[in-house]
Amino acid sequence: MKLVEFISKNNIYNAVETDSKKNLFKKISRILVSEDSNETNAINEKLNERERLGSTGVGNGVAIPHAKIESVKSTRVIFLKLVKAIDFSSPDGKDVDIVFSIIAPENSESEHLLILSSISRFLKKKDALAKLRKLDDEDKIFEFLSKF
Repeated sequence: MKLVEFISKNNIYNAVETDSKKNLFKKISRILVSEDSNETNAINEKLNERERLGSTGVGNGVAIPHAKIESVKSTRVIFLKLVKAIDFSSPDGKDVDIVFSIIAPENSESEHLLILSSISRFLKKKDALAKLRKLDDEDKIFEFLSKF
């Protein structure tokens, strides 16, 4: 599965300002749901709940916060490149500046895992993260991700 099969150009955010995990989760919730405050709160709560189980920081400055939400009809994946890295309690101790966030319906077991697997494969590519960090706009980021 290619990254752009689940990350559209509209779901790529460059130069995102945030100062903490909690504020990042609020921002992700607002990006995903603009009009329904109950759903925004549900996404925010589920992301925080998942994070309490263990950090979704995977190392090398990357985090993959994810949650399953009953009211969500289809899986949404967003990519955020942060202006300033934030603490994510990652296993390697590095702050996070690259975020792939996955919000899936409650019953989406296999799709959720396929997406995590595709992101993981991308992260293992030599120099992929270094090149990604140098890109400075959404179009360039989308073009780069479309190669994987």
